[in-house]
Amino acid sequence: MKVSPYKRLEKAVKRAYLKPLTLLRYGTLRPERAKLHGSEHWIYIDPGDPCAQKKVIEEPLRGKVSDNLIFWRDFNTHLNPDLIVDVGLNYGECMFGTDYETNATLFGFEANPRLIPHLEKSREGHPAGTRMTITNCLVSDAPAEDIPFFVNPDWSGSSSAVREMNDRPQTLEFKLPAKTIDSVVPLSVARGKTLLFKMDIEGYESKALRGFVETLASVSRSVGFIEFDAQYITWAGQSPMEYLGWLQQRFHTYRLANIKSKTLKRVDGFADLPKLHGDPNRVHVDLVLVGKQSPDNWLAPQWSIVESSAGAA
Repeated sequence: MKVSPYKRLEKAVKRAYLKPLTLLRYGTLRPERAKLHGSEHWIYIDPGDPCAQKKVIEEPLRGKVSDNLIFWRDFNTHLNPDLIVDVGLNYGECMFGTDYETNATLFGFEANPRLIPHLEKSREGHPAGTRMTITNCLVSDAPAEDIPFFVNPDWSGSSSAVREMNDRPQTLEFKLPAKTIDSVVPLSVARGKTLLFKMDIEGYESKALRGFVETLASVSRSVGFIEFDAQYITWAGQSPMEYLGWLQQRFHTYRLANIKSKTLKRVDGFADLPKLHGDPNRVHVDLVLVGKQSPDNWLAPQWSIVESSAGAA
């Protein structure tokens, strides 16, 4: 996609402003660890990764917190979950960007093998680190071996098992085992517990959730935050409409309406998802999934649910 001259200038000015702030805070322009806004926990990164530079160094210096981390912190505080599952850690901004009750057991999944050494360093330094398990695998609906995973060396956040996401010559390919979440999280740990989960795996959520059904059925309450991108889901070999229907059989489904006002809108069907220019494949929203067995008091006090109209933005 071609970037306008104005956007390039805006980006250059922003970078020039942030460089002295980075140097002042970390003593170098290429820190190997940083702290997110609102957190005292170090997150270790590859200083040469532009994705880490933007999301872990620059945005926190501007006081910015990602949408999923805002959700994660608020619902973690409200629910006091016993069980936490983060699929698609990247550098672990959600998992390491807050604190947990002493009863919480945490499972993190990341497919990109280049990120695992950084994640393990961050885990070792976190107060809940001994209760965290990090698994390097592709999360899917069935176990398998040697599944291709494509890593974007210029932007770790877009790495994916979906080939169409990274089809440039510079793309790195790794062969990974595929595992289900149910095979990693013991049912004894899940039974009767409160579960908080997040998935951001570039279209593979539709497969990962199908390998999560036993855990989800075992807990007494579950609230999750996932990405829903119709194009990515199609590339992963799924029908976005059928996948949404599958979700709605198992969850009360809401979409993020406005992160600043912390509002959700109920999703009753595919027509409730905003579509760019009316194109059903141009749907990119964050969904909040609430297990149907969950008690009514699942909503964090800062958040609200507003009325929705079909196709409304």
